[in-house]
Amino acid sequence: MKLAELKSEFHHLIDQIDDSEMLSQFYDVITQSLQPKNSGWQALTTQQQDILTAYEESEDESDLISLSALKSKYKECDHPCHLEL
Repeated sequence: MKLAELKSEFHHLIDQIDDSEMLSQFYDVITQSLQPKNSGWQALTTQQQDILTAYEESEDESDLISLSALKSKYKECDHPCHLEL
């Protein structure tokens, strides 16, 4: 496939996407692929990388734990930081 045809097909695919989340993810992938490999990521400290990773994981509800599940998990714990649960 020639470059012009490939670009045209690419635009056609994008125009067919009605899901904003999917389009956003698609945009992120393409944007990241245009940047030098891990240039921004490597500039971050380990702590900053961990925070960003945790944030990304928190956007998927299946990765989250309910408050009631946490309360039952730490119900038997006597540590002072868990007393308010």
